[in-house]
Amino acid sequence: MDKSGICIDCQKWHQLGNHFVNESIFQYNDAMKDFMHRYKFVGDYQLRMIFQKEIRKKMRKDLLIVPIPVSIETKINRGFNQVIGLLGDIEYVDALMVKEKRKVRQSKLNRQQRIHNKQVFTINPKHVSEIIDQKILLVDDIYTTGTTIRHAANVLRSNGAKQVFGLTLCR
Repeated sequence: MDKSGICIDCQKWHQLGNHFVNESIFQYNDAMKDFMHRYKFVGDYQLRMIFQKEIRKKMRKDLLIVPIPVSIETKINRGFNQVIGLLGDIEYVDALMVKEKRKVRQSKLNRQQRIHNKQVFTINPKHVSEIIDQKILLVDDIYTTGTTIRHAANVLRSNGAKQVFGLTLCR
């Protein structure tokens, strides 16, 4: 991060014309990596409650909350969407859907492969009218390269969202 308060990664994205603002609550260190492994891949769903209070502190009444979705296959295999679990009882709108299953899990890709991922999100037709002219807080668990959350923000904006901000548990 430089004196502007904008991290180097966001500065690079801004140079590419993608002016998206994301806030991460925690740093993705070894302890967080272990937490995420146990929560997402081992399926320890009770761990979701550890950070719900911190996420709740970041919610704003003037923003529509939209979680990053998981694919149908991931939901079946994992049994839950980890982002929705982190939201707890916070109201949200399932405005996004995953259009296709990724051939390789995100966690198995390197930085360059993640950055060059194709758009996988589409608008959930049940909620398209709810996002028009809205300010949206897009919530995800981990910010790695910013590609996932930026793809989701682009879909929301191209379908009528007024503004989209990001919040991730860790980066």
